[in-house]
Amino acid sequence: MYSLICCCLNQPPTRSFPSVVPLTFMAASKPVKILEQCKVAPPPGSVATPTSTAIPLTFFDAFFLPVLPVEIVYFYEYPHPISQFTHSLLPQLKHSLSSTLIHFYPLAGNVSWPHEPNQPMIYYTEGDSVSFTVAESDADFYHLSSNHIRETMESRPLVPHLPTSGTNIPLLAIQVTVFPNTGICIALSRHHSSCDGRAFTHLMRTWSSISKLGAGSLSLEFLPFLDRTVIEDKERILNIFLELLEGLMDSESGSENRILRAIDRELKPNLVRATFELNEASSRRLKEWIFAQYNKKEEQTQTHTRSIAAPSRLVATCAYTWICMLKADAKVGESNNNMTSFVLSADCRARLDPPIPRTYLGNCVKPNVVVVEDKTDLIRGGVAAAAQLLGDALHEMDKGVLKGMVQSVASLVELPHDRIFVVAGSPQFEYYKTDFGFGRPKKVEMTSVEGTSGMFLKDSSNVDGGFEFDLALNKLEMEAFASEFVDGLNALI
Repeated sequence: MYSLICCCLNQPPTRSFPSVVPLTFMAASKPVKILEQCKVAPPPGSVATPTSTAIPLTFFDAFFLPVLPVEIVYFYEYPHPISQFTHSLLPQLKHSLSSTLIHFYPLAGNVSWPHEPNQPMIYYTEGDSVSFTVAESDADFYHLSSNHIRETMESRPLVPHLPTSGTNIPLLAIQVTVFPNTGICIALSRHHSSCDGRAFTHLMRTWSSISKLGAGSLSLEFLPFLDRTVIEDKERILNIFLELLEGLMDSESGSENRILRAIDRELKPNLVRATFELNEASSRRLKEWIFAQYNKKEEQTQTHTRSIAAPSRLVATCAYTWICMLKADAKVGESNNNMTSFVLSADCRARLDPPIPRTYLGNCVKPNVVVVEDKTDLIRGGVAAAAQLLGDALHEMDKGVLKGMVQSVASLVELPHDRIFVVAGSPQFEYYKTDFGFGRPKKVEMTSVEGTSGMFLKDSSNVDGGFEFDLALNKLEMEAFASEFVDGLNALI
């Protein structure tokens, strides 16, 4: 038996938050039974492009070449026998995926880094396809899709394998796992150089829409924008990144292409996963409290040099989580390193000059890196200090959307990985609106977050305008974080 603060913080701010409740760990993982392994491709002749197409990566894409695959898992309730899944739903999912890939065909291709030209490329050739695995599991669907603490290894059998090294690396793999009479899990692994989170959720919303309503449901303005040449590189950022990557990836020469490899990270032992929720009222209360702290500090110091705006609810949530993580880290004594950093990426589509469409299929995010040399000093400054640092970093983009991008990327390479806290995902992506025709997801999680010190931030599954986020920590860290998270919010009300 293991105790943890309950992770579902969805009460209104006028109530106290839950106390410690006992939770039980289940077996590390239960293997799945593979029912089918196949390939899904766009229908022959359906893609409006030459037989073979080369798409050069931009500097936004190249930054992610050595990053491990992004793995996202969607859990859906599906209280039907496996025969109904096999004969009805599975063909529907395959057919709608094939129709979706007509418009998202680069994701069926491969990424390579040829010697000539010396620029990474996505290559798509007629007949390229996506690996599609079908599996059956007798694990506890409701345990795996819950918010409470569970071992990270329990979800591993649900995630499709995507190669991370070679001269030609596929960009996408999918696995659908059926839990007979209970639910299904749709899991995807993607190479991050293919696209960012906004573009990925566009793929998922398109696939689910075609599955539910048919291909005729797509409007022209909803189709992906594929032209990556709209990303201008006046500062030659790509060349700087490629020089950095050559040393970082220690890339060897293949016959025609360099050998690509992801930078693997050694996972901490005894990792567990849990989901934390903040409803709309609680996140707004946190934002208001931080703004009050800003004003209080100005009154105490009698400084009114500039107008400080209230933080967004997203910044408030990130700042509060960061401080709780630092306090938890100090409690369990996980590190003697006093430096800490926070990475909050921002979508650049609307910020570029000229702006590019929201439906752009590629990467278009800038990592904003905040480095604090003395985390003890930041803890003393509290959530308001953390929020101001994060807010200032985002406001710097107003001076130039790409200003400091090279320095940010270079600092990410040089900083110790265990001191970097990264935010993946965004509530704006509305993961919980991905409906294939059998309802909203019960749970969406990013299993690849366990390979980083970070959080997967998303919209709330409870449809109340709130946020939820996943963390993967060791057991002692998780218990300490949950205690800090709940006690701190209780103190605000």
